Amino acid sequence: MPNSRLLSCAALMALLASPALARAQGGLSFWVGAGSPIARDSIPRTLKNLDAYAALQLDVPLIPVGLRGDVSIGSADFTDGQRNATASLIFPLRLPFVQPYGMLGYGVYDWGKVGEEKGMSYGAGVRVHAARLGVFVQVRRHEPLKRTLGTIGLTF
Repeated sequence: MPNSRLLSCAALMALLASPALARAQGGLSFWVGAGSPIARDSIPRTLKNLDAYAALQLDVPLIPVGLRGDVSIGSADFTDGQRNATASLIFPLRLPFVQPYGMLGYGVYDWGKVGEEKGMSYGAGVRVHAARLGVFVQVRRHEPLKRTLGTIGLTF
């Protein structure tokens, strides 16, 4: 009998805690950061080849996949730098403070220019957060570009 009371108490605590966890892990989040090639791919690692990164992510409680739309600008120059836009599925492991995730996306690379290409991207990352504020690190491979980028930044 004492075990059934313990199980009932644990189930009640889980039910009371789940709306708070769902609120903390749901909704829109804004991601900003900077990235650089981490492997010797199609471009060398130099300060000139830094990418500015911004994303908007939608997470809905009880749905295991998030949606993220992101843009990045290579060489920190909007007119001459490479402009990329990607839509991705995010597969997070929804833990309270540390959130590892995988990503799979499709994007347009160098959009609006003569060399515009479309293709897949994939990668993984980890976000450490308290409520909305957090930091993230991710590694992502962009296939048509043959580039592997490491990105670090903040989430709001």
